[in-house]
Amino acid sequence: MSRGGVVPQTPPVGWVFLDRPHREGITIRWRRGEPVADVLSGKRIGDHRRIDVLDRIPVAPTGWTDLAELRLIGQRWLARQ
Repeated sequence: MSRGGVVPQTPPVGWVFLDRPHREGITIRWRRGEPVADVLSGKRIGDHRRIDVLDRIPVAPTGWTDLAELRLIGQRWLARQ
């Protein structure tokens, strides 16, 4: 807890797991306000560490990117790989 009893707020995080046949899947993670979403190997939903980042995908820097949009971003990334 910080001074004055105020707990610092962390931005909301969106998570999408995409399974890949015959291969390990990927997790797309995006924090509100960040200009990129992280591509993580495997099912990493809830993992806030910055290790194992395979790539970073640009997203709209303002507002909220919903889970359907994150899924689409991830599917496009997979198609390019």
